[in-house]
Amino acid sequence: MIADLQSAASAFVDWLSTLDLGAVLLVTALSSAVETTFLLGLFVPGESVVTLAGSLPRGPGGFVLAVAAGTAGAMAGQIAGYAVGRLLGPRLRETRLGRRIGAERWDRAEAFLRDRGAAALVAVRFVAVIHAVVPIVAGTARMPFGRFVGWSALGTTVWVSAFAAVGALSAGGSSGGTSVVLTAVGATCLGVVPFAGRLVRRTAVARRTTPARRKQDRTGLAEAGTPWLEGSGTALA
Repeated sequence: MIADLQSAASAFVDWLSTLDLGAVLLVTALSSAVETTFLLGLFVPGESVVTLAGSLPRGPGGFVLAVAAGTAGAMAGQIAGYAVGRLLGPRLRETRLGRRIGAERWDRAEAFLRDRGAAALVAVRFVAVIHAVVPIVAGTARMPFGRFVGWSALGTTVWVSAFAAVGALSAGGSSGGTSVVLTAVGATCLGVVPFAGRLVRRTAVARRTTPARRKQDRTGLAEAGTPWLEGSGTALA
């Protein structure tokens, strides 16, 4: 698997290097937007694309533009998720889309946002998979749009800058392109492997959990003050 990822990343680096700056920025923005979009964001390793874009020798100006493109694309995806959550509200969870996202992802995203408040939008950018669900939850919770955009922009800028900087530093090393490929593979594994491990563990736990216990856990979350579970539509403070 690692060898396949290395080969794919190497081919992608070679392809990106043949594009002009405008095309690279477009690919970076689109990939970042998809990576932060519900459902699609559960499977797209956007960290790798940002890392590879940051590795291309375009100079300081090109690096800044790559960060700007990645940030703009990621923000577009998050705002789309927020809009869907705001439009459909808590009933989104019971729709076909909501069921495809899965109860476990909903519960984890809700708990993450409830426990940390709006600042969760910064930390969640570095949490695999759940970062694509939290914007939807923020919308269903009716978090004020200005607050959502402000905190999301901060977290997204930090996230894009960090991975782009890793790519730039890898490209500047003595091993050049090999370091970039290995770094991109590592960025992918950083998001995919922990998620796979959690999925296996939680599937095993779910099989041992009775429907009555799951209902009790949901009730406990509501009593803890989670407005989107209660359906009150109260804005987050």
